Amino acid sequence: MKINLPTFAAQVFAAFCGLSAVAFAAQASPPSPDAMATQPDPRDFVTRADTQLSALGNPMRFAGMNISWLGLRDDTGRLEDAHLPTEFEVKDAFDTVQAMGAGFIRSTSLAASAGCASCMAPTADHINTDALQHADHVLRLAHDAGLKIVVPLAGNGVCPAAGPIDPTEGAACVFARAHNLPDGAFYTDPSVRADFARHVTMLLNHLNPETGLAWKDDPTILAWENCDACGAGVAAKTLADWTEFLGRTIKALDTRHLYENGAFAGRLGTGGDAADAALLALDTVDIVGDRVAPKPGSPPDLFTPAQQAVTAAGRVYVIDSYAWSPAHWQTLDDLEAFLKAIEKDRSVSGAFVNDLGAHADQGGWLPAAHPGVSTIYFPAAPTPEMDVATMEPRARAVRRLSYGMMDLVPIAFAPVDPPTIISVTHGKVVWRGSAGATKYSIARSADITQTGSWQTLCDRCVTDATPSWQDPAVPTAPTWYRVTPYNANLHAGLPSDPMESK
Repeated sequence: MKINLPTFAAQVFAAFCGLSAVAFAAQASPPSPDAMATQPDPRDFVTRADTQLSALGNPMRFAGMNISWLGLRDDTGRLEDAHLPTEFEVKDAFDTVQAMGAGFIRSTSLAASAGCASCMAPTADHINTDALQHADHVLRLAHDAGLKIVVPLAGNGVCPAAGPIDPTEGAACVFARAHNLPDGAFYTDPSVRADFARHVTMLLNHLNPETGLAWKDDPTILAWENCDACGAGVAAKTLADWTEFLGRTIKALDTRHLYENGAFAGRLGTGGDAADAALLALDTVDIVGDRVAPKPGSPPDLFTPAQQAVTAAGRVYVIDSYAWSPAHWQTLDDLEAFLKAIEKDRSVSGAFVNDLGAHADQGGWLPAAHPGVSTIYFPAAPTPEMDVATMEPRARAVRRLSYGMMDLVPIAFAPVDPPTIISVTHGKVVWRGSAGATKYSIARSADITQTGSWQTLCDRCVTDATPSWQDPAVPTAPTWYRVTPYNANLHAGLPSDPMESK
């Protein structure tokens, strides 16, 4: 049977907090929405102690997953095609996070999308109720799964003249252009700042009807992040002033959550004013985020100067996004050396891999959310950048970091949930995959009421890369099919419910 998510998350959280799993599970049992609304437990919030994160009064380190598409998918690169992921896709992603041993996620699209009809902010003066309702549901699902989420409030602000191409990038241009001002005015103009502050205030004060909690009171949220490596070409001092303005706005409303500065990500510790401690040690900032996407041949500890700059400023250092593919770490040994350097550096409080994929609602895998950004699938899936043989050991290395950051040895792969058969037509079986499954077997029966009637026709012969299978002997009489999943160690899980061929 699959590990129960809240119990698993409680055990992991307890492990790095030095608590018994039973004690923490009792503390973290999901209360009713009314109780959550009236008494959010302060022990459920992550806090900062100098340059370390703290959970339940104990130092906390973690590895997590970026799921950029969690709030909005943009599979085609056309804003008009952006759409909300389904509940199955969200849950499958959360199950995959669990299978990879992690309990922390980061998603730019959950609150930062702007400039499209399905975005959180279609325009500067409007919040999309459908996107807000979806984000409410994601937060509830994450709460039930025992996950913590870092929520960026703006994207990277890189917009062409016609507007954002990626809806997670465009908040700066959407808010600035509402005043007929250049995009850089997002960080400097008082009116644009006021509009964005009003937008953020509405989000933080929003009451989630599924939890009974305002977002500012929801312990599922680990931290608010100002932006996702924003302000390319903007002076560091200007970014720091804007960061502090937004931080004061947030902390005037919200005394529970941490505040992260992601504006300098990828530009820390490289000299110049971006490394100035005074710009990192802002009063409202708890965490400074970084981005690591090196050229092949880079040293495994290339993040050390950035970490040292942030630590010297008295703030927590977190890698918001790190690359893992051969385009950045040419060999598996190179990637493992990088991950081991993160694990050994106790001043690195957290690291999020970029970017996690999941199963699609209608079978197979969801496509990459961002062109040019490698999507990691677990256990593995073929992509234009690499084959399964290349991805699988890298995905396992990323999984090992989840445990290593907590000073734990990786646990065995859990049996996976049964997949779901979508249709069977003339012996062609189409199924929806199960998180953590690496292969599937398909069996046939002419009478499912008889014990021993199932005949395996396809023994671990298919994967989610091609989530359909055709029976070579097309049935002419009543025939049922079922699909059995196998985990990363090829241990069988329970089969799907049977379905009769039409």
